[in-house]
Amino acid sequence: MDASAQGLVRRSATREGGLQIVATTDEGTRRALTEATRLANGSPANVLLLVPHVVPFFLPAADESEATAIADRYRALASAVGVDARVRLCVCRRLDDAFKWMLGHGARIVIGGRHRWWWPTAAERIAWRLKRRGHDVVFARV
Repeated sequence: MDASAQGLVRRSATREGGLQIVATTDEGTRRALTEATRLANGSPANVLLLVPHVVPFFLPAADESEATAIADRYRALASAVGVDARVRLCVCRRLDDAFKWMLGHGARIVIGGRHRWWWPTAAERIAWRLKRRGHDVVFARV
């Protein structure tokens, strides 16, 4: 595998003129893909679907067939919504590692998920963390 296939090359959506979507749940990812289409407003924007796959420290990293199956599942999800997206799977030990390696500074990111007013959901916490790091984050509510 080359560096871009392993997800080791940082890509900035602001430089590429595209949007980066962080996969959460299936429902949240569908909503984020739909919102990215709306934000692109008919222009041919580059859409990168970042799929963080966290593996605990005590388990071995995912094998190639498992990684391929996960990436194919998200490709099918994107095509079902009608979005031509590049899917980048990042197998990591911590969620923040995926963002550190895959998102360029000031990237335009779309995250979909449920909203709760009393306690933030996992998707809301991810969006909040990325905003604190200086990214332009759009939260698409399911």
